[in-house]
Amino acid sequence: MAKKKVKTKAEKERLQTIAEMPCYACFQDGVEMQSEVHHIRKHTGMGLRPPHSDTIPLCYSHHRTGKISVHLGKKEFEKRYGTEQEILKKVNREIERCKEENQVIF
Repeated sequence: MAKKKVKTKAEKERLQTIAEMPCYACFQDGVEMQSEVHHIRKHTGMGLRPPHSDTIPLCYSHHRTGKISVHLGKKEFEKRYGTEQEILKKVNREIERCKEENQVIF
């Protein structure tokens, strides 16, 4: 059995920050909803987790259970909110902006 990789301090901080942010999609719709961490899968097979740096905040519905979600309704999700990579860039910019200004994210 493969040894589980230990998260670095920076990875832990990133995951905590993402988990504390509201869902990106809900926020675009004018609602603040508690999020969970979504790892963006790009060129990773099943069972291979992408890096913790490729994470965005999504509520359970936009993440995995809704008709418009990255796992069940990706085409409609991307049409409405943009690609996961586009969202990642925006989330990263917001995190950096808030760090510089010492503010709450979103």
